[in-house]
Amino acid sequence: VAFLFTITASAVFGQEIKYVDLATAERGEFTSYVGSDGAVYKVGDRVKIGVPSSNKTFAFITEGDGILLPITNLLASSSGTETEIKRIFVVGNKRSGYSVSFRTKGITGLSNYTIQFENALSTGEVKGFGLSSDDALAQLKKAKDKLDLGLITQEEFDKQKAELSKYIK
Repeated sequence: VAFLFTITASAVFGQEIKYVDLATAERGEFTSYVGSDGAVYKVGDRVKIGVPSSNKTFAFITEGDGILLPITNLLASSSGTETEIKRIFVVGNKRSGYSVSFRTKGITGLSNYTIQFENALSTGEVKGFGLSSDDALAQLKKAKDKLDLGLITQEEFDKQKAELSKYIK
């Protein structure tokens, strides 16, 4: 029985889900996620909480589990803190579409957070590992200035351009 459980667990939890594949996704739990920002988020990674998209609370980050603690929107006082990803899971259905949520450790350890990741990322409620389009463009412009000044080679510039271009929209 334990042997079958191990095989099942590795099949369910040993997967990576990508943002581009969400349209055809299935509900389930994953070990890593490639976000719309191109960055890879894995169980055990730490994400930084940004600023709430509303005045006093976060719209896409909740605290509590609904069993021991009520589910409430995270308060603005949590801005700037880091939280560790414990679970990555896909929620939704074919009709309404699928999305990725992260279950993370709360600051106090008594509570957990649920982050609707792409919504939180697009509103700045979480800081992604990837670059924003504006950040990537600014870095590319700096690299071009360095190339024009003879501080880097054309090959070094082309390498940076290839890397940064995937973030520029």
